[in-house]
Amino acid sequence: MDLTLEPELYVPSLNNNGEYVDVCPAYIRHGIRCGCGSRTDHIYDTKSKFKTHINTQAHKNWIMHINNNKKNIYEENIQLNDLVKNQREIISNMEKEMINQKNINKYLENKIFISHSCPTVTNLLDIN
Repeated sequence: MDLTLEPELYVPSLNNNGEYVDVCPAYIRHGIRCGCGSRTDHIYDTKSKFKTHINTQAHKNWIMHINNNKKNIYEENIQLNDLVKNQREIISNMEKEMINQKNINKYLENKIFISHSCPTVTNLLDIN
């Protein structure tokens, strides 16, 4: 089994005014992927390619969009965190139920095995 190194997801930085601004990473190790949507699933493997990308109009529009919708993004983040919390609880409950069902299955398998391994003794005098 080979290990694969995933590219980093680009996250714009916040300036002193609380606005998102582009800051190119000092170095790019395993590539970088931008979430602006202009080139979905494209991995930028050099700093110069990424700098060219962040100067595109599509990327600048994305930065402007997230700056204009901070409140909506914050609310969405809260909703997504609640969703993740609820899903973790559901998964935990399902795991507990699965363990319970496995224990029931083991019990029933043992019961069947015991009933088949022990011959039933019948009194031949009771047969009519």
